[in-house]
Amino acid sequence: MVARPNETLEEYVEHFQYNLQRSPYASLPLLDNVLKTTLIRGMKEQWIETLNIMGKGDIYQENFADIIDLCIRSSRGSTRLKLVEHDRFVRDNKISTEGVTRVEIGNLLENFKTDILGTLTTKLDVMWAKQRQMEAE
Repeated sequence: MVARPNETLEEYVEHFQYNLQRSPYASLPLLDNVLKTTLIRGMKEQWIETLNIMGKGDIYQENFADIIDLCIRSSRGSTRLKLVEHDRFVRDNKISTEGVTRVEIGNLLENFKTDILGTLTTKLDVMWAKQRQMEAE
């Protein structure tokens, strides 16, 4: 199992889990280390570096479930940032020919709040990861 060239980290994890569910070996005991090794070997190097920063410095030391959780958090954080950038671009380049309604203002404020919370969450995750890495060193 290897990540496809245009595949995101979250897509890779979903693909991996789908194949695992189809596998007759999924219910074997003590499979955690095998799954962890197989998952990590198929990842792109930049993903491993990001996960090492987000984790405790070395994702090989984490268990399989924690690595899956880190992958999803990392992928959703980067996807959220891309959506925020896209929404901001659309809003900034939109020409309005009519007045702004209260509903539109409410939607803009809600989007702004979501953007801020998403950015702060991602920044905090990275900050905590760097702190854990520094403590580990």
